[in-house]
Parts: sequence; C-alpha cells; structure tokens
Amino acid sequence: MTSALSIENLRKLYNQTMATADPRCDSYPFLGAPDKMLAMIGLYLFIVWQGPKFMVPYKPWDLKHTIIVYNFAMVILSLYISIGTVVGIYKAGGYSVFCDSLEKYQEYHYMNIGWLFFISKPIEFLDTVFFILRKKNSQITFLHVYHHATMTVFTWLGVKFLPGGSNVIYPLINSFVHAIMYTYYGLSAFGPSMRKYLWWKKYLTTLQISQFVIFLTQGVLNVVYDCPFPKVFVYAVYVYTFSILLLFINFYIKAYIKSPSQKHVKTDGVVKNGRAQNGKVASSAVNGEVTSSAVNGDIFASVKNGEISAKGDFKKIN
Repeated sequence: MTSALSIENLRKLYNQTMATADPRCDSYPFLGAPDKMLAMIGLYLFIVWQGPKFMVPYKPWDLKHTIIVYNFAMVILSLYISIGTVVGIYKAGGYSVFCDSLEKYQEYHYMNIGWLFFISKPIEFLDTVFFILRKKNSQITFLHVYHHATMTVFTWLGVKFLPGGSNVIYPLINSFVHAIMYTYYGLSAFGPSMRKYLWWKKYLTTLQISQFVIFLTQGVLNVVYDCPFPKVFVYAVYVYTFSILLLFINFYIKAYIKSPSQKHVKTDGVVKNGRAQNGKVASSAVNGEVTSSAVNGDIFASVKNGEISAKGDFKKIN
C-alpha cells in the first residue's frame, strides 16, 4: 500500500513538473518526455563500459580524416550556437548580468539555438566513441565521462523549463569555448607536423576553467540580487558547476603544475630500481650510465661511455 502511494506521489510530482515546461518545446525532437534523453545517456554509458572490452581483439581504427572532419564540423556548430545566442540577446534588448527575465526570450530564434545547444551534447558523445575505436582508453577519464553525461541532462533541463533569462550565458560562453577546443583537437588530429603550433593547450584548459568561474559568479549574482529566476535551478547548476570546476582544477594541477618527479608513468608490470618484471622494459640512469633490463623477457642492455652491451656483445658507438 505504501509503495503504491509512493509511486502515485512520484507520478503526480512528475506531471506537475512537466506542466511547468515551456510549451514551445513540444515541437522539437527529444524535448518532450525525458525518456529519449535518458536513453541516449544510458546507451553512452553502456558503450563506455563495454566498448573497450569489445575492442580488445581488434586493432585500433585509423580515423584520422574522420576525426578532422568531425572536429571542424563541431567548430562550425559551436560558433553558430554562440553567435546565434548573441543575436538572440540583441533581439531581446540586451542582457543583464545581475538579473535577466525569461519573458524577454519569447522568439523562436532562441528556442532554435537552445535546441541546437542541447543536441550538440549527445553529438559530442562521439569524442568518447573515437577514443574507444582508436583504443585510446586512457583518455576516457571520470572527468570526461561525467562531463559528457551530466551536461546532456542539464542542457535538456535548461531548454525544457527555462529557455532564456540568466541561462543565455551558458550556450554563449560554453559553445565559444568548445569552438576553440575543437579547433585544437582538429589541428592535433593532423599529427606531429602540427605539434609546434599547439603550444596553447595549457591556456585552453585555463579558458575551460574560467567559464565555470563565470557560471558560478552568475549564480551568486542571481541569489544576491534576488532575481526572479527559479532558485532551485540556480542552486542545482551551482552545485553541478562547482563539481566540474574542482575536477578541471584537479586535471590542471596534475597536467601542468606537478613537477616531472611527482608524475608516475604506469605500466602493466612492476617497476623497481630501473628494472621491469613480466616482460616489461624499464631504464634508469646512475652516474651518467644508462641501463635497462627485463625479467622474463629477452632484453638486457646497458650504455656506458658510448658503448652498448646487449647479451654480452659490445659495439662501439661512433
């Protein structure tokens, strides 16, 4: 009996919540009930879970040209969303940093941009799919998966219930940052020849962190100035953005601040004193001498004073 009442209460709560959605959403794909959105996320998480296992017996796919086209297509889409948001703000009479009302954004132009912003998030699941197919599983971190999955939920909620007002800065800034990000990824996909032009990766991460600081600041202003914008959404976005910010800061510290001696390269074997077990190879340098050895393998080599020793055979290096 209690269980039946709980289910009934949840159904009533769901119906009441959905009744507050913007009625313009009904004409857009995937913006009706949340089932399709949740199904996309469920499929994404399943691929993250099973994809690497499926690829074990296969060689990495060569997707260079596909990835180049994909990344620059995402640059175009992201710029379109960001610029389209600026146009929407202009048509609405400008944007207030302290408080912006939902009523200003009644034109379908902004709904179109909002829908594109939402749909760009499941499209970005392809980032992960390409990692899996290329067997770049080390790139599929918790931050990567958490960010992709949760951004899809929050963009859906934002467009469904609050398409406008203070929310307009999210597609404006996030899509601009993504345009720069996908430009970087697109250039890096060309290979080593582009490496000398990609010195700005550190600053890209800084830009990504900066956007979250802006979003948090916007949330504080909405509360301080008692903006008539649903506080539940403001608090939810605030908590979520703070979690993403911490994860990005953690990534930044590990990638750019920790000294090389603090970073550890992981292998499948156990490395100790310059030696590797289980057929893995490790090397160490002591007093100008470089040595490497393998246990349960066939590699035994050392370099000293310009000479290489391999299984007892010496050869002079010119």
